[in-house]
Amino acid sequence: MNTENPGCLTGVARAVALVVVLPFRLLWDALVWGGRQLWRRVLAPVGRALGRLIHLLLVIPLRWLWEWVLLPVLKALWRVVDLLLVTPLRWLWEWVLVPVGKALWRVADLLLLTPLRWLWRYVLGPVLRVVGAALARAWRIAGEISRAVGRALRRVLWNAIGRPLAWAYRAVLAPVGRRLRRYAWEPAAAAARAVRAAAREVRTALFGGPR
Repeated sequence: MNTENPGCLTGVARAVALVVVLPFRLLWDALVWGGRQLWRRVLAPVGRALGRLIHLLLVIPLRWLWEWVLLPVLKALWRVVDLLLVTPLRWLWEWVLVPVGKALWRVADLLLLTPLRWLWRYVLGPVLRVVGAALARAWRIAGEISRAVGRALRRVLWNAIGRPLAWAYRAVLAPVGRRLRRYAWEPAAAAARAVRAAAREVRTALFGGPR
């Protein structure tokens, strides 16, 4: 093979590529053409026929049923419900319940609320204010009396118990305690110290002193 001519190699490569690719391209074009023909000759006409059939057998009957049967029946039922239920209830609300409710409210206000307001304003309110003020004043006075009684009780207890106890402590217990401390506790403490010192000396003599 002549490798010195690049143009010859390029032509050979292109020819080989054309031989390899051509069958696949022919197959692809045949599939595309067959699919287009299938859609145009079969699927599209069948789809249109099915659409017309569904429209004819389902949509038109349902529309006719809605327009000529269900809608008139629903309108007739609504007129019956409005005539037998809504209108009587509206009439009952407007001409019976509302006037009766207003009349009952006026009666309740006249016989109950107005007397209660008058009773609170002219009887219970003033009485409660007077009673509250009296209770507050009585509470303050009772506090003053309680404090005075406490002071008197403290004075009585001091004079009856505290003062004699203080005098007994100063005149009797304190001197007796001082004498006991001087003549009993201090000698006993000194004797205890002497005993502890003797015990230490004995222990030291027997076992030796600390090392």
